[in-house]
Amino acid sequence: MSGLDSTLIAFIQGDERAFHHYYVTYYDALCLFATRIIKDEEICRDIAQNVFINLWKARGTIESELHLKMYLYQSMRHRCMNYLKSLQLEEKYRYEYRLLESEEDYRNMVVEEEVHRLVMEEINLLPEEQRRVILLHLEGKSNIEIAEAMEISVNTVKTHKARARQQLKVKLKDLFFVALAIGV
Repeated sequence: MSGLDSTLIAFIQGDERAFHHYYVTYYDALCLFATRIIKDEEICRDIAQNVFINLWKARGTIESELHLKMYLYQSMRHRCMNYLKSLQLEEKYRYEYRLLESEEDYRNMVVEEEVHRLVMEEINLLPEEQRRVILLHLEGKSNIEIAEAMEISVNTVKTHKARARQQLKVKLKDLFFVALAIGV
């Protein structure tokens, strides 16, 4: 630990006064940094608290003042980004929950899932080559990409696709009536 600042050495060794020194030195700057990302001061303060808790736990890995600063700012940035991701996920579930609240929307979701299940069931009954072509097509692949992936010609892809569509059309012709019977 030669060449290190005495405050940093004390911090690494578990001195709470040294930790307090770094807390006072960087806390406000980290909060300001975070408010540029999140825009909610209270959330930023909570995140900063957690960053310092983790800094204390990781103090034995700190190698220099520069490393400590990098650790703090990178941790703050990472936690802010995770917070924003969690907000997006929360909003997605909130939206899906609102859909379930409405009886009509709930029925529509049930029908949609049931139609998807029936279609996939029929796709899985197709001959293997046709099934692979249709599944790759559903993934958004072009005829050329499907041909390359399956090592067949583009014309063969088109033939498999046409045959699969014809079989699915016959098998799923009553699907509209099934959807009506379920409650759409």
